[in-house]
Amino acid sequence: MNDTIAAISTAYGEAGVGIVRVSGPQASEIADRVLKRSFNHQSSIQDWPTHTLHLDEIWDPLNKEKIDQVLVAVMWAPGSYTGEDVIELQGHGGRLVIQEILQAVLRAGARLAEPGEFTKRAFLNGKMDLVQAEAVIDLIRARSEEARRLAVRQLDGKLSIRIRELQEELVGIIAAMEAVMDFPEEGIVTEGSESVDILEVIKKFEEIIEGARGGRAIREGIKVVIIGKPNVGKSSLWNALIGEERAIVTEIPGTTRDMLEEEVVVRGIPIRLVDTAGIRETMDLVERIGVEKTREMLRRGQVVVVIFDAGEGIGAEDKKVVELVSGLSTLIMINKTDLIPQKINEAEVDALFPGEVVVWASMKEKRGIDELKEAMVSKVLGSLNDGGEEWLVSSIRQEEALRGCLNACWGALKASNERLPAECILIDLYDALENLGNITGEAVSEQVLDRIFAEFCIGK
Repeated sequence: MNDTIAAISTAYGEAGVGIVRVSGPQASEIADRVLKRSFNHQSSIQDWPTHTLHLDEIWDPLNKEKIDQVLVAVMWAPGSYTGEDVIELQGHGGRLVIQEILQAVLRAGARLAEPGEFTKRAFLNGKMDLVQAEAVIDLIRARSEEARRLAVRQLDGKLSIRIRELQEELVGIIAAMEAVMDFPEEGIVTEGSESVDILEVIKKFEEIIEGARGGRAIREGIKVVIIGKPNVGKSSLWNALIGEERAIVTEIPGTTRDMLEEEVVVRGIPIRLVDTAGIRETMDLVERIGVEKTREMLRRGQVVVVIFDAGEGIGAEDKKVVELVSGLSTLIMINKTDLIPQKINEAEVDALFPGEVVVWASMKEKRGIDELKEAMVSKVLGSLNDGGEEWLVSSIRQEEALRGCLNACWGALKASNERLPAECILIDLYDALENLGNITGEAVSEQVLDRIFAEFCIGK
């Protein structure tokens, strides 16, 4: 990291302010080459106090032409975002002018930054661990208030603290076992005693992994597929959930022939709602294609809302739907409960979907909609332990590493219970420790780092 990088840090387009960020050991020298210091007569920018803002003019170092009047923010190492000398040139936010400022900086000796390189340098310089670095991109891409909160918690180090606590527990178990191996003359007998400690760590790993599904739902959202036989009220529900009359609703079965998708936010969680074609045997080619698309979409959904008609009861077409959703995560909605008599009872539904949440609703009377929304979120988030939301895992990479830790600990426990030599137990414990290091970045490979930071935008 001996070179100095630069990039536009603000979004592309017209705005009140545009910022070019410069970071690296030559940041002050490069800034000296492009700033005229018309309003500050100190000999060098290096003399300016850190974390101060200065008015100046930026000039092209080649043709000596003024480009813009800028505010210059200086942040000297190590007290900057990257841990290096950082200078931000804050000019007017026109597309052309901010590009010209960047080009002037590059002509003065900086290199164009790669995607995520500023944050990568912050990680490499110890300003944050890898969990916090990933939280930066999650914060930028947050699609809901809850996703923003989760990213902020991870950026604050809540998950990192939990990971380090687990690291310390593993190190403690390893140290105790190695002490016995290194000092046999002390006569310490611990045969099998490490099993209790390993089992306790396993429980904690399982607790964190259990919350990973909820963490991903907060970060990425939930795909909810609405399914049922024709004319059962799928499109009416879809319209009610999104708050618009987008789907065509008629008394004619088979009106919906293609997938309709829309996103809503419930309890801070983005939910992607999919209205599907009604499931039935049909000779209509277009409708049959729609039904096949429904089957495909079911495999992608995280929650499936199955709708039945209270006025008609559960018939042959309904049972085809029941077969289709077998083994999937389902919520049940009984629509048209305003009709009398009702031909569906709770016992009948419970026999088909034992233990599942059932919402008794009426799209005509707008009943059951809020209850169904809550059930969708609860289905994915489940019940988090008190305080567990502070360290929810939201990254698939992090979850895979945690599962690697868990599997290694189970291996260590099995070896301990079978009274295998301590060396066999330690191999698995060290493997678990390495997986934890992959989460925080202590043991991560360069290829993984490149893949993570390649997802960032240039300038962050």
